[in-house]
Amino acid sequence: MASGIKDEDLTIPRPTDLRCEYARNPIGLDVAKPRFSWVLYHPKRGQVQTAYQIIVSSSIEKIMANEGDMWDSGKVISNRNANVTYEGVPLESCKTYYWKVRWWDKDGNVSPWSEIAYFEMGLLKPEDWRAKWITGGQLLRKEFTIDKEVVKARAYVTGLGYYELRINGRKVGDKVLDPGWTDYKKRILYSTYDVTEYLKRGRNAIGIILGRGRYIKEYGYEGEPKAILQLNIEFADGTTAIIATDETWKASDGPIISDDIYDGEVYDARLEKDGWDEPGYDDSDWRRCEIAKPPGGKLVSGASFPPIRAVKTIQPIRILNPRPGVYVYDFGQNFTGWVRLKVSGPRGTEVKLRYAELIYEDGSINTKPNRKAKATDVYILKGEGIEVYEPRFTYHGFRYVEVTGFPGTPALENLEGVVVHTDVESVGGFVCSNPLINQIHRNIRWGQLSNLMSVPTDCPQRDERMGWMGDAQLTAEEAILNFWMPGFYEKWIRDIMDAQAEDGSVPDVVPPYWRLYPADPAWGTAYVVIPWLLYVYYGDLRILEEAYEGIKRWVDFLASKAEGYILRFSKYGDWCPPAHIRPVETPGELVSTWVFYHDALTLSKIAEVLGKAEDAKMYSELAEKIKEAFNKEFLRDDHYAMGSQTCDTLPLYLDMVPEDKVDAVLKHLINDIEVLHDKHLNTGIVGTRYLLETLTRYGRADLAYAIATQTTYPSWGYMIKEGATTLWERWEYLAGSGMNSHNHIMFGSVDIWFYKVLAGINVDPSAPGFEQFMIKPCVVGDLEHVSASVKTIRGMVACEWARTHNSIVMKVTIPVNSKAIVYVPKMGLKDVIVKEGDTVIWSKGSYMGGVEGIDGGKEEGDYIVFSVGSGTYTFSLSGEI
Repeated sequence: MASGIKDEDLTIPRPTDLRCEYARNPIGLDVAKPRFSWVLYHPKRGQVQTAYQIIVSSSIEKIMANEGDMWDSGKVISNRNANVTYEGVPLESCKTYYWKVRWWDKDGNVSPWSEIAYFEMGLLKPEDWRAKWITGGQLLRKEFTIDKEVVKARAYVTGLGYYELRINGRKVGDKVLDPGWTDYKKRILYSTYDVTEYLKRGRNAIGIILGRGRYIKEYGYEGEPKAILQLNIEFADGTTAIIATDETWKASDGPIISDDIYDGEVYDARLEKDGWDEPGYDDSDWRRCEIAKPPGGKLVSGASFPPIRAVKTIQPIRILNPRPGVYVYDFGQNFTGWVRLKVSGPRGTEVKLRYAELIYEDGSINTKPNRKAKATDVYILKGEGIEVYEPRFTYHGFRYVEVTGFPGTPALENLEGVVVHTDVESVGGFVCSNPLINQIHRNIRWGQLSNLMSVPTDCPQRDERMGWMGDAQLTAEEAILNFWMPGFYEKWIRDIMDAQAEDGSVPDVVPPYWRLYPADPAWGTAYVVIPWLLYVYYGDLRILEEAYEGIKRWVDFLASKAEGYILRFSKYGDWCPPAHIRPVETPGELVSTWVFYHDALTLSKIAEVLGKAEDAKMYSELAEKIKEAFNKEFLRDDHYAMGSQTCDTLPLYLDMVPEDKVDAVLKHLINDIEVLHDKHLNTGIVGTRYLLETLTRYGRADLAYAIATQTTYPSWGYMIKEGATTLWERWEYLAGSGMNSHNHIMFGSVDIWFYKVLAGINVDPSAPGFEQFMIKPCVVGDLEHVSASVKTIRGMVACEWARTHNSIVMKVTIPVNSKAIVYVPKMGLKDVIVKEGDTVIWSKGSYMGGVEGIDGGKEEGDYIVFSVGSGTYTFSLSGEI
C-alpha cells in the first residue's frame, strides 16, 4: 500500500481486527484447529467478499515473504469472514505462528494483505507439563541463573484458589482473581505470560502468592492452596531451559493473615518480607515446598477466555461522618471491586474498610444486603511513610465504604474505587432522547459487568455470587448486544458440560459449588439458549457441535420427567414477580412445560443446522406434542391458566396459541396490563424477558414503551427514582432482610428490547453472524431520536433515527459481507416520499431505484422496506399528516 493512502480510500480495503479464537493475538492456545475471523471496515456501497485467502507461517520472515508454510488456504470462494478453521500442518506446543488474510470483491478486485497477526500455542499434551503441583505456604519462591541471551520466555501458571505471579520484584501481567472459576476436579484454567522482558542475565527470582478463592472445603475441595508453574526459556544460541515448580522451591507465610471472597482480606504490612521476590533474598529460614496432590482437573488454557482485570478507578463524591471516628465514602455508583487506600500513621495502626450497597438515614452503612458476608478489608500499617494498600484475593459489591481506625481525618483522596470484572470488550452502544431509558441502559451495563466474574453471577455483594443459570440465560442476549461475549460464554458452556450428571440433569448453579440438582427447567435451559445465541450472533458452529450431545441429554432428561408431555417439576418458575400488588399466580408447571417446548424446538433447529436430520425431525415432533398438551392443559377461553401476564405472554411469544384464540388471549393480556395494572408489568424474571417483545410483535409497541418508561412501582424507573445505579433483585426497594440485593442483572433483559425494537437491530437466525439481518425501529411514545450500534463479527451495524411531526431521517450502516432488510417507519403519514441522500427512491407508492447498494423496495404495513447491501445510507421520509 502506498505511503499516506488510508484504507478507506482504497478500492477494496485491507482486512482488519484480526482475531484467532475470538481473541486478538492470543498466546497459550490449546485447540488443535484454531478459528480465524477478520472485519472489513470502511465498506463501499454494495461491496461483498466473494473469496479470501489465509496464510499461516512458522516465522515472521516467512509471513513477510507471503510464504504460508503451515497453511495456505489458497483462494477460497466464500463470503465467510468469521470462524474459518485452520486446516494446515499440525501445530506444535509453545510455538508462535503468524497469519494474515486478503479478500476479493465481486468485481475481482483483491485487497492488500492485512497487517500481520499471530497466535501462540500452549502446552497441548499432558506430557508437555514438567512441573508439579506444590504447596507449603502463602509465598512460594525459586531462584535460578541465566548466563545466555534470552530470546523468548513463557510462563504457564495457575494457582488454587487464586495466585499472583511475580518475577524479579515485579508483578507479571495485569490479571487479577486468576484463574477463573471452574469445577477444579474437572478443569483448571492456566494462564500463559510472555515474560521475556522480565528476565535478565545472572540471578533471577520467581515468586507466587497464593489465595484461597473458591478452593476450600466448603465446596468439596481438600487441601491447602497450591500452584503449578512452568517457565520455558529459549536462548539465542538455540538451547532451551525449563524452570518448574517442584520440591526444591521454598515456602513461607506472608502478610495476608486471611482472605475470603465473601469476608474480605486482612493484611498485616508488618509481616511483609521485603525483596522476597527478588534475587539474593535470604530464604534460609523458609521451608521447602511439598509436592501437592493434584486437584484432579485437567489443565486447560484460558487464552481465549477474557480475564478478570482492574479496569478503571472511581473517585468518591463525598464523605459522610455519622459518628466520631467513622467515615463513610460514597462513590455514587454501585459496582464490583475494592478500594485502594492511601494512608500514613504509626506502626500497628489498624484501618478497617467495610463495604455496603446502602446507608441508613444517619449516613451509617447498611450491611444487610451482604447477609453473612463480612465484606471487610483490614490493613495494619507498618509505619513507614505513605502506604498504599488494595486487596488481592477478594472482591466486593458496593457503593459505600466505611473507614474506621484511620490515623487522623481522611480526605477524599485517601480512598479510590477500583472497578474489577471480567474484561469483556464493549461492542454495543445505545442512547435516545428519553433520559430515563438512557439511565436504565446505563444501570444494566453496570449491573452486567458487576456480575461477569469469570462466570455470570447473580450478585456481587453477599455470601452467594453463584453462576445461577436462570439469571444468565435471561440476560445473555443483552450481554451479547453490549459486550464481546463468545470467549466468556464458550468457557461457561464447558462448565455446564462438566457439571452435567449421568442422568442428563444439570444444576441450578454452574460451576456447581452449590449442588442443586436437578435445575429448574427455566434455569437449565441456559444449556440450550446460550449455545444457540452464540451460533445466531457469531456463527459459532463449534460450540453447537461440542455441546450437542449434552443438550440432547438435557432435553431427554426433561422428557423423562414429563407426564403426558406436561412437565410438573418446578422449583422457582416465574421468579420474583411484584409482591406488593394484587398477586396472580403463574403455575410453575406452565413455565416448566413452556421451557420444555422451547428446548425441544430449539434442539430441533440445532440438529438441522448440524445436519442431523433424524434428530431434527424427532425433536420437532416432540415439540408439537408438547404444544398440543400445553394448550390442552392450560388454555382457557381467553387466557392461559390463572391469566397472569406471564401465563399469556409465554405461549404468545412462541406462537403456541391456536390461531383462532390469538386475538382473545392478546386482548386478555392487554386488559391485564392497561386496566388491571395501569400499564405496569406484573411479571417475574421469565415473563419480563418476553413481555415487551411479545407486545411489540402483536402491534402494541406503544404499550411496551409505556411499561418501560414507568416511574412508579413496579418498574425500572421506580428503581432509579429510589436511587438505584444498577438493578435490584426484586421490584421492591428492600433494605432489610430477605432478597435484598441492589445489584442483580436478571431484570436487565429489557435492554434487548431497546436494541431490537427502539433501534431496530435484529439478527436473522437463518443467516447467522449478521450475514443477513433486519433493521426495523419502532417510533413510539415521546421518543424523538434513537442511536444504537453493535460491533458484530462482520463489522459495525448501526441505526440512528430522528423525527419531526411529518418526517424521519434514518441513518444505517451495513458491514461488508452483510445484507439488511431496512424498514423506514411511515409514522402514519400519507403520500410519503423517501430519499437516500438527494435521490428519491420511493414516490407515489413505488420503488424508484437509482442508488447503488439498494436492490429493491416495497410497502409493508407502516413501513417502506428496502433491501440494502453494505455501506452507510441516510434515508429521509416525509409525508402528509
